[in-house]
Amino acid sequence: MNRENKALLRIDGRQIYLREICFSDANKNYCRWLNNSQVNKYLESRFERWSSEKLKDYIKEIKRDNNHLFLAIIEKEGEKHIGNIKLGPINRQHKFADIGVIIGDKDYWGKGFASEAIKLITDYAFCTLKLHKLTAGAYKNNVGSIKAFKKNGFSIEGVRKNHYFYKSKYVDAVLLGILRK
Repeated sequence: MNRENKALLRIDGRQIYLREICFSDANKNYCRWLNNSQVNKYLESRFERWSSEKLKDYIKEIKRDNNHLFLAIIEKEGEKHIGNIKLGPINRQHKFADIGVIIGDKDYWGKGFASEAIKLITDYAFCTLKLHKLTAGAYKNNVGSIKAFKKNGFSIEGVRKNHYFYKSKYVDAVLLGILRK
């Protein structure tokens, strides 16, 4: 079933709220994040050049898939789209999903916005979707991301040695997870 005809999901937090991504979010700012080498350095999407049209196609594809939630992170005070968080794919048989997060606006780095977004989506996944487990992955040198997940109760479940090619060498992948209490 397609979510396009349903009311948009909104999850409120203290400094931010999460809402379903809209086609209007596929603007110059969002493209700028994905094409900025400082912002995208740990993203697999860095290997592509992004345009508004390409982003709209991606959003359309995600909206068709009931096994993904793709949410904009909106800073409440200025109603500003500062990043995104994705839950998925959601495995409904085994009740687990993966989380990916980006704070695209560098003015909001290091201020707890990713941690709050992770908390909000984790609570939603466990309390509303009744998932059993959430997972995430990060390049070993992506200390900020690992710290944000650990702050929310995720623990390191494993390491894939020399998994990603990054800046002319291989780096480890850190695998994180959390179980519903």
